[in-house]
Amino acid sequence: MAQLDDNLTLTDDGNVMCTQCKTLLGTAQKDPLANAVKRERPSRDAGPGVHADPKIFATREIVLRQFFCPGCRTVLATEFVPRDEPSFRHWSLGAKV
Repeated sequence: MAQLDDNLTLTDDGNVMCTQCKTLLGTAQKDPLANAVKRERPSRDAGPGVHADPKIFATREIVLRQFFCPGCRTVLATEFVPRDEPSFRHWSLGAKV
């Protein structure tokens, strides 16, 4: 097994699991966070440090997108993105050939 970050572990058989509770989240070669719970909220919900109106900087709606472990609710990823764009976490850990 290999620890990918504080909350994600890659198992010997190519699965990605929550380091905290061992819940299976996805596979390294397809979508490591396929089973994660996704929540989108207005970007201002990130806290008092985010107070600028995104409409000043972008023509599309900007959201706070978070991914959580379905087993223990640990936050796995957080991003600010246009609502109509896919997540940046569409990555693969497969080896290049």
